[in-house]
Amino acid sequence: MKLDMAQKSWVLYDMGNAAYALIVRTVFAALLFKYCANDIWGEENTTAYWGYVSSLAGIAAGAVSITLGFFADKFHCKKLMLAIFVLMGILSTAAFALLQKGMAWSVLILSFISLGCYMSANSFYDSLLLSVAPKAIRDKLSTLAYALGYIGGVIPFILCLGLRYVLKDALSADKYAFIVAAVWWGLLSVPALIFVKEDKSSAERDRSLDLLSNFKELLKNKNVLLFLVAYFLYIDGVGTIYTMAAPIASDIGINTVQLLGVILGLQFLAFPCTLLYGKFSSKFHPRNLVLFAIGIYFIISILALLLTLPALKDFRLHIFILLAVLIGTSQGGIQSLSRSLFSRIVPPPKAAEFYGFYNLFGKFTTIVGPLLIGVVTACGGKAELGIAFLALPFLMGALLLTKVDFTQAE
Repeated sequence: MKLDMAQKSWVLYDMGNAAYALIVRTVFAALLFKYCANDIWGEENTTAYWGYVSSLAGIAAGAVSITLGFFADKFHCKKLMLAIFVLMGILSTAAFALLQKGMAWSVLILSFISLGCYMSANSFYDSLLLSVAPKAIRDKLSTLAYALGYIGGVIPFILCLGLRYVLKDALSADKYAFIVAAVWWGLLSVPALIFVKEDKSSAERDRSLDLLSNFKELLKNKNVLLFLVAYFLYIDGVGTIYTMAAPIASDIGINTVQLLGVILGLQFLAFPCTLLYGKFSSKFHPRNLVLFAIGIYFIISILALLLTLPALKDFRLHIFILLAVLIGTSQGGIQSLSRSLFSRIVPPPKAAEFYGFYNLFGKFTTIVGPLLIGVVTACGGKAELGIAFLALPFLMGALLLTKVDFTQAE
């Protein structure tokens, strides 16, 4: 598939924000929070609080994306909104480097701000898919972007691991990791802001500034609403597993070196597997591929119960690696094909606004899962048990997805 400059630039953004997703969201912010807060609140409470903040950031990002998405569609300023949230995101990410032990509340506040900006930026970025690619190639372009995103995340991640080795001081090296993530994200965002052009041909120039009317319009669009509910149910679980991996690993006794090794291996596995999803999308309907991926995550949630069994205490690392391998096979596929599936049924004139709803309902907006894990751990249970509870929303999401009608858009 030959890409033009706008498409290449759009893909580069996925490679850029992958640094935040991997370095900050998945690993170092959680580790820094554990370092700063465990002595203050205790191990189980810190895991619960991390879940609560992730949920709140998701809710905030969704609400902001819906509101600003409406204006972005009306005034054709999706790229401006993207630029604003990228700038706020990289500044709040870099600010992590200033924190010290004991500044637990500061870690939570910066996590809320940076994660909210990251997810809000993704909403506007995703909506630009309709501008850079015709419907025929969106599935492949979306999976390509996600696949290269894994490589884009690995490169700065390896640099961060190198800093750990060179500096000999893990805490100092981890603080530099936030700077690396912020710079990488910022630099690779520039081409998209320059070369991607918003499609204004189908824009509704006389729309009323009535957000309530537009929400009512969403409710009337039963097909889009059904997809969003299904998406929320299954992708919330995907995001929860992604976000809570590091604190759960810490809770079950997996050390930082082991965790970083597993996550690095996951990225290398996810790259070709995501490309395979894109290749198969020309042979199978993308919905069927998403349903297959949901099945993999259903298995993951059930297998997480093994981490709670005392008899398997000595095999927790092996079980964790198995779960990581399964995640690597389907994480990129389920996210990228969901994004392109939604583009098939979203009204083009309202792309940013509807992708705001998409963000609220699920795009990297982990709400229910982290909240569930937070409640389970706060009540004295294990976070791994909370992961197991995700099997139900995975199942419900798959069932609802089978009811969505994509034929009217094809």
